[in-house]
Amino acid sequence: MAFRNILDGAASFCAALVTLAVCGLPAWFTVVAVRAEVAPPWAYAAAAGLALIGIILTIAFFRKAFAGVAPTRQRRR
Repeated sequence: MAFRNILDGAASFCAALVTLAVCGLPAWFTVVAVRAEVAPPWAYAAAAGLALIGIILTIAFFRKAFAGVAPTRQRRR
């Protein structure tokens, strides 16, 4: 039973890292594109929204990882 919680926590940790990469990298490259004047300045709003959603999801997955909860569940099994 405890090993399942360890695996669930590891899965949540991996989900947090994937979420950070999926949301963080496009937001970062959008900021770089605006600074290089390739993208319009209003793209900062889209980058900020994506970064905010990514931060919220990453924190949620890290909390689940430290509690030993699977990424698709709300409570432990």
